[in-house]
Amino acid sequence: IIIIVAGAVFGFIFALRTPVGRKIFDTVLLRVPIFGKLFQRIYIVRFANSLHTLIAGGVTLNEGLKVTADVVNNRVYQDLIKETIKEVEEGNSISSVFSTSDQVPRMVSQMMSVGERTGKLDLVLERISDFYSREISNIIANLMSLMEPVILVVMGVAVGIMVAAVILPMYNMASQF
Repeated sequence: IIIIVAGAVFGFIFALRTPVGRKIFDTVLLRVPIFGKLFQRIYIVRFANSLHTLIAGGVTLNEGLKVTADVVNNRVYQDLIKETIKEVEEGNSISSVFSTSDQVPRMVSQMMSVGERTGKLDLVLERISDFYSREISNIIANLMSLMEPVILVVMGVAVGIMVAAVILPMYNMASQF
């Protein structure tokens, strides 16, 4: 059993190091029922915050997108950003790829489109980052409040098992007399 578990762990680690395995893992991570939306928002905050900082610092949009693709650290979003780079190089809007993707909320693509048309893309990216940072904080607070009762039940069961482990032998010994 130990060999099988060790083989599964090493196989999983090896699969994560391949591009296809990493993309599959990142896709599954974004589709996990409770935490998928949380991870999605984390990646959007990373993207928006990094691109805002680069654009505000005077870096060109293409170079900013290339750097941001590495910062996001999710293969699905990296591929999305690389498609965006190609679209921008062809003269299309930065939000064209984001608007067709299922991984990006509609509000993000619409706000980026408005920011691009008005010439205030850096400010829009900052607002997106702030909004989703607050949303991440709210999601984590809600998850923590939901986990408190579960932790209490688990601790209660553990204490009950420990008490039973101490009292049952004494009860059995007393009943033999």
